[in-house]
Amino acid sequence: MKQPTRSFSLVYLGIACLVFCMMLVTPVAALAGQTAERPKIGLVLSGGGARGVAHIGVIRELERQHIPIDLIAGTSMGAIVGGLYASGMNAEQLEAAFLSIDWKNVLSDTPPRKELSMRRKFDEAIFQIDKSVGFKDGEIKVPAGLIRGQKLELELGRLLLPVAEVSDFNQLPIPFRAVASDIVSSETVVLGEGSLAQALRASMAVPGAFTPVELNGRLLVDGGINNNMPVDVVKSMGADIVIAVDISTPLLKQDELGSMIDIVNQLTNILVYRNTEQQKNKLADQDLLITPDLDGFSAASFEQAASLIPIGEEAMREYTDKLAAWSQAVDDGSTTVVKTGDQQTKPVISYIRVDNDSTVDDDYLREKLHQQIDEPLDLNMLEADIGRIYGLDTFDSVQYQLEVSNGQTGLVLIARRKPWGPNYLQFGLSLSSDLSNDNNLSIHFGLTRMPINRLSGEWRSMLSLGVEPGIETELYQPLAVDSPWFVIPKAFLVNNRYNISEDGNIIAEARVSRIGGSLALGREFGSVGDARVGYRRYYGDTEIAVGDPALPDENVDGGELYFETRYDSIDDIFFPRSGWKGRFDLLGSRESLGADNDFDQATIDAISAATWGKHTLHFGGRVETTFNGEAPIQNFYRLGGLFNLPGYTDNQIAAQNAVLLRTGYLRAINPVFSMPAYLGGTLQYGDVFEDK
Repeated sequence: MKQPTRSFSLVYLGIACLVFCMMLVTPVAALAGQTAERPKIGLVLSGGGARGVAHIGVIRELERQHIPIDLIAGTSMGAIVGGLYASGMNAEQLEAAFLSIDWKNVLSDTPPRKELSMRRKFDEAIFQIDKSVGFKDGEIKVPAGLIRGQKLELELGRLLLPVAEVSDFNQLPIPFRAVASDIVSSETVVLGEGSLAQALRASMAVPGAFTPVELNGRLLVDGGINNNMPVDVVKSMGADIVIAVDISTPLLKQDELGSMIDIVNQLTNILVYRNTEQQKNKLADQDLLITPDLDGFSAASFEQAASLIPIGEEAMREYTDKLAAWSQAVDDGSTTVVKTGDQQTKPVISYIRVDNDSTVDDDYLREKLHQQIDEPLDLNMLEADIGRIYGLDTFDSVQYQLEVSNGQTGLVLIARRKPWGPNYLQFGLSLSSDLSNDNNLSIHFGLTRMPINRLSGEWRSMLSLGVEPGIETELYQPLAVDSPWFVIPKAFLVNNRYNISEDGNIIAEARVSRIGGSLALGREFGSVGDARVGYRRYYGDTEIAVGDPALPDENVDGGELYFETRYDSIDDIFFPRSGWKGRFDLLGSRESLGADNDFDQATIDAISAATWGKHTLHFGGRVETTFNGEAPIQNFYRLGGLFNLPGYTDNQIAAQNAVLLRTGYLRAINPVFSMPAYLGGTLQYGDVFEDK
């Protein structure tokens, strides 16, 4: 009779265990159901230029309240903030990044002077308008925007390096879409794959301000034209709840429309206003529309970025009660709030590929890169190499991308030719005047064709009008893809002015006309120096324009060998604050080479700059001497002018030898019209001598 009792006990025990297990499983299943049923939250960030920095404050408050963001869509600056957040950056990282960016520099295409080639540095000293105007098919061509975005895209690429190999935006830590506009078809273009940095650059390409971005056969500009607050995009991605942030610039009132610029801006604002209102109508009852109070801030208020972030936080904080329900799941541990992208492992580069649409040889560009195969990506070195390629001034843009092929990571250098080339117009003007009304005006016109072949050769011609007219044409030709050597054949016709002195007094003014040519072989030393040796031959005559008519007119013949070497690392051609610049020249004139007489000349010229805070000191000097003979008038050294011994007019005094010593001081003051301004002066001593 005891055996059945034991069986029933086992049955009861089994039932009890089953009930206990079900009690354990049921909460887990319920929690899983809650996780699956949690609504997806989409974040929509609108465009508005610098006002978009307020988005970071919104994100900071969302993080503080533990609101999970599952999907992001953005336009223009909203795309940049949203794209960086989607890449894994949190609000703290976003704030640090935006406040550390030198926006004035990033929104300029001018490379640092140290990255300019020596030829571009030479152009800079002559032409104020340099290669920004093209000439093609009998028409004047200009760039499609004021800013080409070269530095901006590089900055975005640096920030997005942890996800540089991700080409599907659904694979980002947070799925993301950027919105742009097709300027040809007027269609809205939603970007969800490719280069994230390029997509963000396209989304904020404000027409007229930025050049369009050619992507997948489309010409893309700022998405704000068609869809400045892409609510519909994030809903199509699967968002159940939308948090939309509107930071667009409000329409100007009638009394604020006082200029043509105001009217043009208002036209753009009307387009943005209309499509933003359309997107607002797509918001449902459970959605949120956040409108930070950005009164007093414009789309260009980048210098006030730090003040914009708290405004975004405050605007988001007003919805704390409504957000509480959405943050509960996070507090229960059912999802992750912040998906940070702290991985800074540098990818190993297995191969390098060049994507180049110009006539320049791919190997010529490849040789400019110092990245080693099977080594981790050296981003600093890569950006420096790209800067030097861009400093050649041959390309509209030079960028890079990382790609994955057959499990290997490749570095792709992307070089795009200038659409307004390859013939470029240049213009320069110099004017000097003194209290005695001695005015000197020189106007320079240049026409440069570049590149003319696969080695990035250049053909430049220049016409000078004014006090010393002339015309010249030269060919700059590198000798090989991987060689720093070059040749320069040149032809010229010039007319120079020289004053003739006797016992320290100017007794006549001579005009020396020469026609001739030269051929030089040279070598570049990176972007800071070059050297060349050459032969120059010319014919001409000397005419006494002012002074004693008894002085004879003479024919002149020149045959010269010369050596020139230059170094230039100063940061600004007119107001240097760092670096130094120098040259050393030797010239030998020989009758055996066709010259009228034998003589030798040497020049040493240098200037350096050093800065402490707002204070800058300059030191420099020049020594020029003739030896082993006597130089004719066309080889005299000349002094006079603002940076060449002020107190004399331009090139007022001339002789066989010259010495110039100079020092200067500059103090930086508040910018004038957003341009650097300085106060200072120079102290110079110099003279010319017939005897050494």
